[in-house]
Amino acid sequence: MWIVGKYICTHTCDMNTFNGNHFNLNVDLISLVLIPHIESSIRYKIKECITSFHQVYGCTITKRKAFLVHKRSFEIVYGNWDKSFAALPRYMAALQYFNLGTVVEWKLEWSPGIQKFIFRYLFWAFKSAIDGFVHCRPVIYIDNTHVYGKYDIKLLIAVAVDANGSIFPLAFAICANESQ
Repeated sequence: MWIVGKYICTHTCDMNTFNGNHFNLNVDLISLVLIPHIESSIRYKIKECITSFHQVYGCTITKRKAFLVHKRSFEIVYGNWDKSFAALPRYMAALQYFNLGTVVEWKLEWSPGIQKFIFRYLFWAFKSAIDGFVHCRPVIYIDNTHVYGKYDIKLLIAVAVDANGSIFPLAFAICANESQ
């Protein structure tokens, strides 16, 4: 017959053998440690993830695991690409509702192969920017930046110079990186 008892003694496990490949050190657990760092700096690097985790738990994780943790932490804080694109129509509708006169133009193409609409471009210009363009110099500058992530897209911004010599944003666009 077994008797349940109580054993009181100091902890004797050897914590020096603990390593970064422990089965409980999964991506979800480690990402909880890094969420405050990702919130404070959007440019938090993979190398900094490894260092931060080492400071908290005293063990080193691999670069692959750090990459996965960084990706997971970023998704927890900012959401993922698919949900962001799904929320885009609602966001643009809110822009038009609260900024009367805002112009929004979409282009989606139906793809019979995958039975879904494919995003081509989105253009928007605020009513205040449209009205303010008459007070700008008659030259428009267009600049773009790559949006790094799951999709290969660019953010385009059209600006002009106003009467004070300051940059005046006119319109914005998100488009596929390919030119047609």
